Amino acid sequence: MKFSIIGDLHGSSVYLRYIRRKIKKTDALFITGDIAGTLSYRLILKSIVKNRKISREKYAELVYGKYLSEFVKFQKRTASRIFKILSKAKIPIFFTHGNSDSEEVLEFFKKYTERNNLFHYMGNSVEKNNNLIVAGYGYCSPAEYRTPFQTPGEKNNEEIIEDLTLLENQIQKYKKNNHSLIIGLFHEPPKNTKLDFIDWKSTHSGSDLILNHLLNVPYDIIFAGHIHESQNYEIKDNKILVNPGSIINRKWAIVDSDSKTVSLKKIPFILSVKGFIYRTRETFK
Repeated sequence: MKFSIIGDLHGSSVYLRYIRRKIKKTDALFITGDIAGTLSYRLILKSIVKNRKISREKYAELVYGKYLSEFVKFQKRTASRIFKILSKAKIPIFFTHGNSDSEEVLEFFKKYTERNNLFHYMGNSVEKNNNLIVAGYGYCSPAEYRTPFQTPGEKNNEEIIEDLTLLENQIQKYKKNNHSLIIGLFHEPPKNTKLDFIDWKSTHSGSDLILNHLLNVPYDIIFAGHIHESQNYEIKDNKILVNPGSIINRKWAIVDSDSKTVSLKKIPFILSVKGFIYRTRETFK
């Protein structure tokens, strides 16, 4: 089987439209989270005026605080646009949330899945679909490169351990046969792998807890995002681990489970203001 993998869209549809026909040629699509928009130009301007400076930290404080109601409407609108584009691929779509997706948007994801049988929201759950056993988890550890717990999808270690234990118990209910594939769909990548390296910080910023979880479950393939810069893959202990990179940075991937090969893709340059902002995120802290 061939799978398309994308992640960290942050509401951007510019690049997604370009690869839609290529996605349609694969058997299923997996999305590693942070689907809804995070950069509202209107709210960016309001933040700059209020704080008298360009600051990612101050912007996050406002959109998940004082401006939350307006921000939620913006997130739902952008997520709906993304799903409308993807629905034209007419293949199964498995997706999880990311740390930037508000709690209200998670409810939107659940309701959207109930109305659209091609979409499968895997926020913290396991689902069997033909020969695929998919386990999804969208939460992540407190941020190391900015103020922790600024975004709604961050949890402390105790909460994550409890969630992953429940996930492991759910997976055990499904019996794997010679034709089955167990796929782990995460937002945060496992620590100290090729999936979690931030080049401009020269550090691995993934999760030890996700890494330990992988030792307890016989996954065949693991997809994870979150670290925009770390488009990469590795094959370890017969498991395929992939970070497709972020769509906002023009990156995605295709995996062939039969040949155990990974193709890391890059979309040709198309002007995108949001893409530019995210590529300079180490500058505007």
